[in-house]
Amino acid sequence: MKRFALILGTFMAVVWLADRALLPQQGYQPEALQGVEVKPESLCYFPDNYVQSRERFRQLHTLAPPRYRVQEGLFKVPSADEDLTVDWLHLRSDAPRLVVLVSGVHGMEAPTGAAMQQLFVDMLRAGQLPGDFDVLMLHALNPYGFKYGRRATENNVDLNRNLDTNAALFGSDNQGYRRLRDFLLPQTPVNLGQWENRFFAERLSLQLLHDSRDAIQEAALSGQYQYPQGFYYGGDSFEPQQAFLQQLLTDKAAPYQSILFIDLHTGFGTRGETHFYPGNPATEQIKRDMAWVFQDYEMVWPSKASGFFPIRGDLVGFAGKLLAAEKRFVPIILEFGTMDSLATKGGVESLHRTMLENQGHFHGFQSAQDRAEVQRRYQEMFYPSSGRWRSTIVRDMIRIYPQVLERFQQLDGVRLETGHLNTTAMDSGH
Repeated sequence: MKRFALILGTFMAVVWLADRALLPQQGYQPEALQGVEVKPESLCYFPDNYVQSRERFRQLHTLAPPRYRVQEGLFKVPSADEDLTVDWLHLRSDAPRLVVLVSGVHGMEAPTGAAMQQLFVDMLRAGQLPGDFDVLMLHALNPYGFKYGRRATENNVDLNRNLDTNAALFGSDNQGYRRLRDFLLPQTPVNLGQWENRFFAERLSLQLLHDSRDAIQEAALSGQYQYPQGFYYGGDSFEPQQAFLQQLLTDKAAPYQSILFIDLHTGFGTRGETHFYPGNPATEQIKRDMAWVFQDYEMVWPSKASGFFPIRGDLVGFAGKLLAAEKRFVPIILEFGTMDSLATKGGVESLHRTMLENQGHFHGFQSAQDRAEVQRRYQEMFYPSSGRWRSTIVRDMIRIYPQVLERFQQLDGVRLETGHLNTTAMDSGH
């Protein structure tokens, strides 16, 4: 009987393995969003490519309400490609508040961020955004990544791990990444048909015998400064955007009392949901102001339970170091989920796609088909082609923008340190 059970078990295992080996290599697909109406007027916000998106951004000043004075500029990023620019638009009046919207600190995430910037200006023009505020927008902070379909810069640097006021950042040691290096960074051309990729989930399960899921996620996501050909590499020195940002943000923020700083991202989180990620606020005052402005939404604080982990060298942290000492500074990272990465299947697939893209960039592909499939999966992870997904993001932001701006307007009447609304100050106009 035992022998029969062993034979049967072996047979079933062989059948299962054969079935897995013959599966078409289309990759995991997140569940479709149900009950969402696809609206053509929403889809038109989403650009096809970097050049089209930049041209649209350069025309946004024509939509600005007449109360604003328009200032524009660009920063030419040093590159082998001489047509890579970070463009900015400043809509100025005499308002005491400034709203900053940044797209594309991760290049592949720029198209959705740029779409949300255009939506913001359309709503501003239509009188749908409450409050007295000025606007500063930065388009495609990582234009190389946007144009060439990468999350990182031309130097393979993750800008959101590279921004700080202190170069000591580059001495950070991610010991978990170091320990997992051989698993995370294959050194051969990508072959989707080989067993390492067909059975990636099983390989990861074996890795979990040595490292917990949280340990692997934290090691992979928090950033690393040791391996220039690894993903989430923070660099060994500042990228050119750091000095540009430091000067622009310091100069443009000078006249304002309060700053709402919105960093637009895609990829992480539940598909079709907008996650409010606060980063790592430097002071309790910033936390209190964030709690007020975003009180209508659940903020996802870094923790093992949330799946969001603290990172170093991030944009909102950098902006806070530049501005928070003299301003009421309210930062937020808006993360538009694409892959259900908080669930096991989505999380495993997100890691695999990241590894494959990085592996292919540095070590090539076994075939043109492998290249095309890896690039397709990678783009879908950060810029889904789904009309339902895109319509959902526009629908949500049409609701979110006015609510957040209303709370930001009220912040002047919220007493410092207590976080309580000072109705007397509001009524008296102070």
